Amino acid sequence: MEKKERLKAFYDKYLSPLLRHKVFSLALLLIAMVIMFTVWAELQGRGNHFFKATTLRNILNSLVVSSFLAIGAGSLLIAGHIDLSQSAVGAFGGIMLATAVARWNLPWFAGIVISLLLCAVFGALNGVLVNKYRFPSFIGTLAMASMAKGLMFLFSSIGNNGLATNIVFQNDPLSFIGMGRIGPVPFGVIVMLLFFLAYGLLISKAKFGMKVSLIGGNPIAAHLAGINSTVITYLLFMNSAVLGGVAGIFNTARLGQGALVALQTSQFTGITAAILGGISFGGGAGGMGGAFIGLLILNTFQIGMGVVGVNPDWVNVFTGLLLLIALCVDFVAQRRVSKA
Repeated sequence: MEKKERLKAFYDKYLSPLLRHKVFSLALLLIAMVIMFTVWAELQGRGNHFFKATTLRNILNSLVVSSFLAIGAGSLLIAGHIDLSQSAVGAFGGIMLATAVARWNLPWFAGIVISLLLCAVFGALNGVLVNKYRFPSFIGTLAMASMAKGLMFLFSSIGNNGLATNIVFQNDPLSFIGMGRIGPVPFGVIVMLLFFLAYGLLISKAKFGMKVSLIGGNPIAAHLAGINSTVITYLLFMNSAVLGGVAGIFNTARLGQGALVALQTSQFTGITAAILGGISFGGGAGGMGGAFIGLLILNTFQIGMGVVGVNPDWVNVFTGLLLLIALCVDFVAQRRVSKA
């Protein structure tokens, strides 16, 4: 009898919270997806194999650029805001890095600093529109996205007879950032995991993360608690823009050029992964662990569909369907909370 009571206590204290956690459900979905694509590829009998080291490496490498977008977008979503300018600002940052290295002959680290500082300015402007002029965040950041794209084309056309073009460069340190390895592990994957770990602890364990969640979940309570939501909102918009710039830097370093179409397909990747990973679109809930698994699910799905030979257009359709399902689940969860 005493043994049964100990087992029940262990289950109630450790296993039950784990089984009810959103991350556990996502992990099961990821495992089911890996099994599905492995069996699907083998049944085709065309020599394609999904479950192999090359596929895993491709999935992890594909996470690097979108991971920074997901972290920045997820942090803002927890606070109840959204940033639709992130990928455009990141592409602008990539163009500025390429311009600094190829045309201004600056050291690579100076180019990175300039790029991130300019991205931070865009983030601060987003904060001004939302905090001072009370723009809805999706409208203000959408306008900022257009501005970033316009400036990107202007900067890329300088010294090229007014014609916007990709800016190609050769730089060994940047090549290492984009494609280098430390042992068998790509450098970008190491940086990505460190960022997820740092932001995961910041959001879930630090006082700052608690303030962010309270602002998104209950702004009135946050105000009564003396939390300066204006300052935190500025910091989060600047953080989102800077992380967009980091994504742009890694993308530029990989390609060896500042591309005008950089990150265009990643416009909603970060937001989709964050919501799929359990970060509430209405704010106040979620963490970086879920966002990371959400990214894994998205990229595993996209690469798996490529391995089994599904038309890429259908991949986009099904990715959109995943986002729709995640939004519906989030909406139902919010309704339940509000009724409670």
